[in-house]
Amino acid sequence: MHFRSLTDDDLAASPPWWGDRSLARDGWRSDETRSAVAVDDGRIVAAGAIWLSRVHDDRFWLEVVVDPERRRRGIGTALARHLSTLRSRDLPLMARGYVDDESLRFAEALGARTIQTVPPVRASLETRTDLRFHAAVQPLAGADRSRVEAAFTELYRWTHEDWSTVRQGFEDALIEGLWDELDVEASALAVDDSGRILALALTYLDTDPPLIVSETVSRDEPGGEHLVEGCIRRAMAILAHRGLTVVDFDGHVSDPHFLPALSRLRPTGRWFRLVEIPAP
Repeated sequence: MHFRSLTDDDLAASPPWWGDRSLARDGWRSDETRSAVAVDDGRIVAAGAIWLSRVHDDRFWLEVVVDPERRRRGIGTALARHLSTLRSRDLPLMARGYVDDESLRFAEALGARTIQTVPPVRASLETRTDLRFHAAVQPLAGADRSRVEAAFTELYRWTHEDWSTVRQGFEDALIEGLWDELDVEASALAVDDSGRILALALTYLDTDPPLIVSETVSRDEPGGEHLVEGCIRRAMAILAHRGLTVVDFDGHVSDPHFLPALSRLRPTGRWFRLVEIPAP
């Protein structure tokens, strides 16, 4: 068995077992994005990639997929070790998945430790009345876009700083395409008397069901739980008015104002983990 770079030709002829994995040709963006295949007797038996996010640069994401007929023979581990040698910087690896995913069992075999947990996130829109109304909440539509972008980048920065720091200049990558993805009419913000944005509930168009991201703009915002509840309640009300019945959320157990609001909604679904893997 030997390793070589993953090419566009490999992608065009990829076997069904690659599925929807996050794979692209070697160096698709820069030397921070590397991919390879394992070849045995002229046949690709595994493929994988490592890459640094344009928003975070503290860990390389790792993706490895092995031909089901060749699994549990050490091929995935060997490919992960090979990809580790291609890192442009001496950083650990990172993976994610639902708690019972085979991919996480593979990561655990490589020595993974949990760095973040995402709770079940699907909620009935009928539960919105369990959240408190807040008079400071208003529609996102019509708000100054530059101020919304600044508020969102600050919200994102502090909610990640304790477990996955953002890279310098992350803002442009984070907000790229934001206004094409947002359902502005079903998003909400809370402002103070001076017009300063205190909290956001951003509803995204590109998922089914819709997905809401919500937190305060400042970690230590007074009354933050109430502000987040009010923003989420308004966003959910708009979606319910359209005849929808459920919504998903995106957040972490460490988000101090979002998690209490989510718990009031009695969400269902599977737990999700993000893990760090020491470089093999």
